[in-house]
Amino acid sequence: MDQQSTYYNELIVTYFAGEASEEEIVVLANWIKASNENLRIFEEYKQIWDTVEVNKISSKLVDTDNTTIIKNNNISSKSTPIYHLPIFSKMLRIAAVLMILAVSAGAIYYFLKQQQPKNQHVVAQNTTIENQLPDGSMVTLNTGASIDYPEKFKKNKRLVKLQGEAYFNVTHDQSKPFVVTADDIQIEVLGTSFYINTQAANDKVEVVLTTGKIAIFRKDKPQEKMILESGEKAEFSKTDQKITKLENNNENYMAFKTKKMVFTDTPLSEIVYNLNKIYSTNILIKDKSIADCKITVTFNNQSLDAVLNVLKATVDLNILKSGKSIELSGNGCK
Repeated sequence: MDQQSTYYNELIVTYFAGEASEEEIVVLANWIKASNENLRIFEEYKQIWDTVEVNKISSKLVDTDNTTIIKNNNISSKSTPIYHLPIFSKMLRIAAVLMILAVSAGAIYYFLKQQQPKNQHVVAQNTTIENQLPDGSMVTLNTGASIDYPEKFKKNKRLVKLQGEAYFNVTHDQSKPFVVTADDIQIEVLGTSFYINTQAANDKVEVVLTTGKIAIFRKDKPQEKMILESGEKAEFSKTDQKITKLENNNENYMAFKTKKMVFTDTPLSEIVYNLNKIYSTNILIKDKSIADCKITVTFNNQSLDAVLNVLKATVDLNILKSGKSIELSGNGCK
């Protein structure tokens, strides 16, 4: 048994004996809170204590040793059981501890549950949303993305979990690293801005750094960190579990947040892919003859209808809206 385990085992006994200070009770409560295994150990000690100490109380309340007593002013020696007051007092105190033990254990468990920070789960259901984290950091979630984080960050680390596409602007705190878990990788920063997409094309997680510096690594290999500088991006392949560093050539990675898009000799199929992400729509290219039509155009915070009208005039498209889907057809490139 290691030294730490011995300390907590002794602390449990001290608590059951009613000799633990308020500070020790808080330490014990925090230890129980730390894991289900610790709670199991505490409850096992309680059961043992209930059995052993109750038997002790029954036997020690009575002393069968020869004892000299005074009865009706006559001194006599006999083997009559009598109560020893110091022992009796101590046993009463232990009995009292046992009587309230169930309540105390429940109170500690309740206390622990109350002390645990509540987890926040935020989902961008139908539109892009901005959300402020407990440290003042801001995150922009694209439609369908979700983030989990505690109501209050721990003293030594700020942990969040992301699914989907998001842009972070992290408040600087050198003493408390900000760590994003995105599928099988983690991104660690002190204060910077960066983009993450856990659902990028070809079954990849994509990370693009806008400002500052970040470290990216697999959760199971935290010692193998890859450092990104401003303007660089990393791609993590879920298939082969590899992280690759690249230059970021995608001007539109923040378009879901800014609604600004720049396309230079870009195939219509790629433009449509971006529009579906940015506007959370379902645009389909019905005629393959127009899929490779290359377009040079810039959009700046324009509505989807305005964007489609520009594309229509540029490529001579036919646009058919059917429910939530939009079909594009045409006779080819101009």
